[in-house]
Amino acid sequence: MALTRSGLHWGSRTRLQTVTVCCGFVLIFVVACDESLPPREDPENLLSTHVDAIYYYSSVANIVRITFTVVNEFDETLSGHMQIDGSVVISSVRDTSVHKTLELTNARLVIGKYNGNTGTLTIDPGDTVVVAVVWDFIDDSGMDLRQDFFHYNIDMECKERKISSPESFTVAAKSRLFANLGYTFSVIPFTIQHYDKFVSSCTPVTPL
Repeated sequence: MALTRSGLHWGSRTRLQTVTVCCGFVLIFVVACDESLPPREDPENLLSTHVDAIYYYSSVANIVRITFTVVNEFDETLSGHMQIDGSVVISSVRDTSVHKTLELTNARLVIGKYNGNTGTLTIDPGDTVVVAVVWDFIDDSGMDLRQDFFHYNIDMECKERKISSPESFTVAAKSRLFANLGYTFSVIPFTIQHYDKFVSSCTPVTPL
């Protein structure tokens, strides 16, 4: 199914004719003019994408969540067969051999007007679509960063848990929502201090 923009009709160009009468004889000027049309925007320019990497630390989660927030900036509805595609590559700045690749699929849709019967995703003007993936600190080689990468010290604010030294990563992401759109590319940095476990008696923290 092609991607459609409801209410949009890109018509044929109009040709105008001008007739002028002067000094008892007729001068006929036939002027072919192209009526000015608004510039045509390709659909991939109508969606803005913002990528975030957030470390979640709680009694039920100790993960990094990569979120894609896509907004329809156009004043018309976009609708088509949803095919979420792309990837996320998380790489350590300190050691680039440490990296994790996460694939984007339709199952990663978190928020969006999706019709499961028809496979159609509809994005009204100003609407937001959210796609997210989760990283559990296992890299592509199978290494658990919590055991073999992070350097921990006792958390002086809560001696029952350990906190790692700050570690910087980059997220290189490419994504799209429809098969006939081009990919959106993003590269963002993020830094975390990983906590080895959750301790309910300690003051809640907001990791970097």
